[in-house]
Amino acid sequence: MIGDAAAFSKIGARQANEDSHAFWWAGDTFFAAVADGLGGMGGGDHASSYVVDFMKTHAVRPDLGAAELVGLVRESHRGLLALQQRSIEDRSMATTLVVMAMRGDELVAAHCGDSRLYVVTREHVEQLTEDHSEAQRLFNEGRLSETELASYPRKNILESALGIPGQPAVQEIRRAVTAGDWLVLATDGAYGVLEPRDLLDVARNSREPGQFSAACLARIEARGPRDNYTMIVARAGGNRLLRGFQRAFARKATGLRAASAARPSGHRLLDPSTNTQVFRGAVNAARGSRPARHVATA
Repeated sequence: MIGDAAAFSKIGARQANEDSHAFWWAGDTFFAAVADGLGGMGGGDHASSYVVDFMKTHAVRPDLGAAELVGLVRESHRGLLALQQRSIEDRSMATTLVVMAMRGDELVAAHCGDSRLYVVTREHVEQLTEDHSEAQRLFNEGRLSETELASYPRKNILESALGIPGQPAVQEIRRAVTAGDWLVLATDGAYGVLEPRDLLDVARNSREPGQFSAACLARIEARGPRDNYTMIVARAGGNRLLRGFQRAFARKATGLRAASAARPSGHRLLDPSTNTQVFRGAVNAARGSRPARHVATA
């Protein structure tokens, strides 16, 4: 279960932000989606916002499975194709999309393009999505080494995206997660600036999604990002009801401290954030169309 989440989306050095993102709950199921409109195609911002809004409108059943998420992604693709016929400016609009749902200890997701979904623990980073790019295909074919893949000059060339002619490739993902695992969705403007080691370091020094998100944002901005950059961060094992009580208690505690600041007191209010137990356990093997990729290990 996800109790809380945090996100950021910034324009970077571009003239417009063509990334879109959202996270929401349906009962105890947590959903999140990140999309990156293709620059140079025209209407990238419209494409990314359309598919994210489509997911937020249609992915609302708590028991939604991976295959159903894939079906919704394909529906959003058909919706984009229909919209292209209504506007000359948007006739070639296209976008990436990664969307996930988590209920209990099960994570399901669907993915098209090169936006990514990671699971981060204190020991390692796993990339659950596989880029639908020229570079990734050449690597899979053995024509690029891992070092060459990292520096490949055409990494931005996608071979599948929503809104392109024909049927896009959509990856289906199923995975068990452990309480304490971090879930990170990011566009290439974010993960292209951060190293996997950055995610490990941030995970080891964060307790809440807001801390993790803020630390990643600070590192990205310190390195001069050239693209839009978007990230959603959540942590497995949270409790929405508990978090609601903690926030209400924290607000009440702040008011009481302000009211009693003028007189000494021998009593101190408990900070609920220090009373949160953090669980950590072994990560189960990924299950899906392709194995998860370990991109960093302590």
